Amino acid sequence: MATSLQNPSAPRVGLVIVTHGGSGECLLAAAQGLVGSIDGAVAVSVTLEDSFEVQVSRIEGACARVDAGAGLVILADVHGSSPFRASLAMLDGTRAIEIVCGVNLPMLIKLATVDRQGLPPIEIAEILKEVGKRSIRLGSELTGKLTLSREERH
Repeated sequence: MATSLQNPSAPRVGLVIVTHGGSGECLLAAAQGLVGSIDGAVAVSVTLEDSFEVQVSRIEGACARVDAGAGLVILADVHGSSPFRASLAMLDGTRAIEIVCGVNLPMLIKLATVDRQGLPPIEIAEILKEVGKRSIRLGSELTGKLTLSREERH
């Protein structure tokens, strides 16, 4: 799905990547290095030393920076983690938001071509989730070359 060119002034769905340490910033920088600037996207780092309130405050601030009125997609690194739980606080019913647990580079690359002006957050989140799942592969699946049996590998 190509980016909508029919109304370049229409608001687009914002993206907030919430991860431990600086991994979100690194992923976003890598994606932008490959596809160019991804407008309306920001990363938030959470550390174990941060209180829950500090985490929520950082995520709220990031959401405010990229919320253009079309809603938000939050990519949290691990289901059940502090970044995920703090992200859940954004689901307060005040705006359209969807959270995807798990984030990888192919998801962010796809974000560059998704119609963030014409699709709601839930549909964008579904697309990103599927891209993320499809991008996870074993080398032996792709090459047909196995050096150890599955039982030997575990």
